[in-house]
Amino acid sequence: MRIARLALAIGFAALLAAPLRAGQWASSYTTHDYAKCRKDRGDGDPVAVHRCAGKAGIAVVWTADDDASAVGFGPNPAEEAILPDIGFFEAGRTIEWRGPKGGRPQAAILRYATGRSVGRLDGARLVVYRLDAGGHSCIIGSVDARKPAANAAARRLADERGPSFRCGQDSRSDR
Repeated sequence: MRIARLALAIGFAALLAAPLRAGQWASSYTTHDYAKCRKDRGDGDPVAVHRCAGKAGIAVVWTADDDASAVGFGPNPAEEAILPDIGFFEAGRTIEWRGPKGGRPQAAILRYATGRSVGRLDGARLVVYRLDAGGHSCIIGSVDARKPAANAAARRLADERGPSFRCGQDSRSDR
């Protein structure tokens, strides 16, 4: 009987230590009118920064200037190029939060309108962010939102790389 309980305890501990499979992750959504969120700094000439409330107390930090708008998460979002090969981009309003069912989000997915000129944002990318418990965030990668099954590909990227992605160390994956 003792051996059976010991084996059961070891199996349960191994289950807890195993990484979550995609089926164990869930999505939730928030929608933001960034310009109505609390102004952090700037007057919009040329840059304005607003801070919105996100899931699980994670701040959504929106930065906007004449040519682009971008989002970061938490008190310590990484200073990085959102879409380095795209001339102009604008952050979407809906954020998909990904994480363990019933747990704190570990990743966020945000659609950006993209283009080569300010007046012609005719492309789209899904940008996937890593959200760590220490309040840091960075970009894991992005997916061309015009391709078939783009949403599923972005979720896979969030679920597979989100929990272990190391900001500033691991290479991002842009597909």
